[in-house]
Amino acid sequence: VEDLLLLARLDSGRPLAHDTVDLTRLLLEAVDDARVVAPDHRWQIVLPADGEPIEVTGDSHRLHQVVTNLLSNARKHTPAGTTVTVTARPDGFDVHDDGPGFPPDLLASAFERFTRGDPSRHRSDGVGLGLALVQAIVAAHGGSVTLTSEPGDTRISVRWPAGPPSH
Repeated sequence: VEDLLLLARLDSGRPLAHDTVDLTRLLLEAVDDARVVAPDHRWQIVLPADGEPIEVTGDSHRLHQVVTNLLSNARKHTPAGTTVTVTARPDGFDVHDDGPGFPPDLLASAFERFTRGDPSRHRSDGVGLGLALVQAIVAAHGGSVTLTSEPGDTRISVRWPAGPPSH
C-alpha cells in the first residue's frame, strides 16, 4: 500500500527533497547490505578511478529506495552464484548481473506497474511494483532508466540529466 501511495504522489507531481546526496556512499552501503542479505550471490561495486565521490541533488531516502529495489530484484530473480555488479558513473549508475535475464516477452513492460515474471523462474513474493517505483522516482529526479537483457547479461542503467535537476 505504501508503494502505491508513493506512486500516486509521484504521479500527482508532489515534489521530492532537494538535498546533496553522496551517491557513492549510498551505493557502497546498499551493496554492503546486499552482501549480508544474500551471501550466496557475488556482489561487486566499481567506483570511478579518480576516487572522487559522486554527488547528486535529490531525495536521499527515495534514491536509496531506487538502489535497494534494483539490488533486491537482482537477488530475487537470479540464482545463487550470480554476480551482481554496481558501477558508479558521474551521470548515474548501472546494475548488471550475469543471471538468466528477463523473459523476452517482459522486456517491453518491465517498468509497468504490476508486471511480474513467471513465478517458476524466481523466488519472489512481490506484486510487481519495484521497477515501476524505480522509474517513477528517477523520473521525478529528472533522470531516466533503461533495461537491456539477454541470458547472462542484464543491465539496468540509471542516468541523471546533465547538471543538477531543475526543481
